[in-house]
Amino acid sequence: MKRAIGLIFAAAAIIVAVLSVRGNLPFMPIYGSSMEPTLTSGSLLMIDPIDPQDIKVGDIIVYDVPSMVREYYNYPPTVSHRVIEIMTTPALGFRTKGDNTGEDPFTISPNSIRGTVGNQIPYLGLPLLFFQSTQGVIFAIIALILLAIFLYGVELRRGGNWLHRGVFAPVINEEKRANRILSRQIEATEKKMDSTEQALEKFSLAVAEYAKHLASHTSAIQGLSDASQELKKGAAEQNRVLAAIIENVAKSGVVQEPIIIQEARPAPRVEKKEKTVEKPFHGALLKAVPGCARKHPPTPEEIVGQSH
Repeated sequence: MKRAIGLIFAAAAIIVAVLSVRGNLPFMPIYGSSMEPTLTSGSLLMIDPIDPQDIKVGDIIVYDVPSMVREYYNYPPTVSHRVIEIMTTPALGFRTKGDNTGEDPFTISPNSIRGTVGNQIPYLGLPLLFFQSTQGVIFAIIALILLAIFLYGVELRRGGNWLHRGVFAPVINEEKRANRILSRQIEATEKKMDSTEQALEKFSLAVAEYAKHLASHTSAIQGLSDASQELKKGAAEQNRVLAAIIENVAKSGVVQEPIIIQEARPAPRVEKKEKTVEKPFHGALLKAVPGCARKHPPTPEEIVGQSH
C-alpha cells in the first residue's frame, strides 16, 4: 500500500508540474526577467482570480497566449505583464508590456485573462520550470518508470516469470526441439557424406588401378603390333631377296622351282617312295635320265660341254 501511495504521489507531482507550466492551475512559475524586480524569475506565483471589468491600468495580469501568437512570437503559454491600456471599442481588450521589455504585439481578450498576481514563493518555481523543457519531460517519464520498478520489483519479477512460463517457454521449448531435430539431421547428413566420400575414394583408387593395368595392356598390345609390323617387313624383305635370287638363276639358264615361304606347319606322315632326286652342283640342277646309268659323277668339263 505504501508503495502504491508513493508512486501515485510522484506521478501526481509530475502532472501538477506540467499543468502549472501550461497555466491550468491557480499557480505558475515565473519565467524570465521581463517583470523584474517586481516578479523574480524562478519564484512560484499565486494567481488571484479577477473579473476583467475590474482590471485597471497598471495592474499586473496573468493571461494565456493564443497558440498562433505563441508560435509566431515564441511566447510561453502563460504570461504576467502590466496593463498599459484598456480598449473598449470595438470590444473590451487590454494592451500589456513587461517592465523591462517593449509592448506586447497583440491585444489580450477578456477570455484569455486568468487573474492577477498574488503572493510569490521564491525558488519554488524552478522545479516546475524544469518540466517545461523537453529534457524535463523525458526525465519525468524515466523517473516514473524507475520508481515503479523499484517499488514493484518483486511483483514485476513474478509477472515476468509467469509471462516466461505462459508465453515464451512454449516457444523456447519448441525452438529447442527444432534445434535438436536439426542437429540430428545434420549428424545423419554428415555420416552419409562420410560414407559417400569413402565410397568415392575407393572408386577413385579402383579407377587408378584399372588405369595402370590398362596402360600396361596397352603397352603390351603396342609391342605386339610393332613386332607384327617388323615381321611383315622381314617377310617382305626375304621374299624380295628370294625373288631376286630366282631371277638371277633364271637368267643363268638353270630352272629351279620357286621357293615359297609359308608358315610352319606340322609335316604329314607319308610313305617313302622313289622319286627323282635333284642335286645342285655349281648352281645347276642335273636330272638323272631313266635308263642311263653312270658309274661315276660327270666331270666339270662334261657339264661345261652340256651347257654349250
